[in-house]
Amino acid sequence: MFTAEAISADKLTEQILLPSFNIAPTHQIPAIVQIDNERTLTTFQWGLIPSWAKVPSIGARMINARVETILEKPSFRSAAAKRHCIIPADGWFEWQTLGKSKKVPHYFSRTDKALLGFAGIYESWQTPDGTELWSCSVITTDAHPEFSEIHDRMPLLVPAQSTELWLTQGAAAIAELRMQAVPATDLTQWEVSSAVGQVRNNNPKLIEPVEPEDLSLLLFL
Repeated sequence: MFTAEAISADKLTEQILLPSFNIAPTHQIPAIVQIDNERTLTTFQWGLIPSWAKVPSIGARMINARVETILEKPSFRSAAAKRHCIIPADGWFEWQTLGKSKKVPHYFSRTDKALLGFAGIYESWQTPDGTELWSCSVITTDAHPEFSEIHDRMPLLVPAQSTELWLTQGAAAIAELRMQAVPATDLTQWEVSSAVGQVRNNNPKLIEPVEPEDLSLLLFL
């Protein structure tokens, strides 16, 4: 039974709605779930903690779940079959590897600046004192060919028309959603500051474009 605290409209405080520009593993993130035909906004810890885990620290390594194997992996298969959520976000970061060791961050978002919905799964874990800790993972898929030179993976996105499907249809929805990919033309990306690599940095400047460096010399490195 889902017993995480739902957030009703009258409880959406300024603090809850405060945007974060640099979310990291174990942070609390917003998520939409559908329980008993009612769609609800709640928060989950980012990094799924399997119900059988001995310690919650495993969640820091479970922030993403590959869609290709999600129904096979012991850590994810129960949630993938039964507990889906949509994680709303303005965009996401990916790091492009250049040369032997240089990495450059890029920010991805919709071209029309509309909100994105990441397909997610969620799970509960019982703390030693009996409290339930709810956590989630973002499902990833192959990146669009147009973006694969930056990174080979990207979040599995839920088109608006597939919201009901994803939130209610369990395992059957996974294959359906993979066939309903958001077109690459609906997405855009640009290079951003490497300051995003430090979680203590959290401000709007992190998603502002920066001028790319001259990378021609990297061909000889």
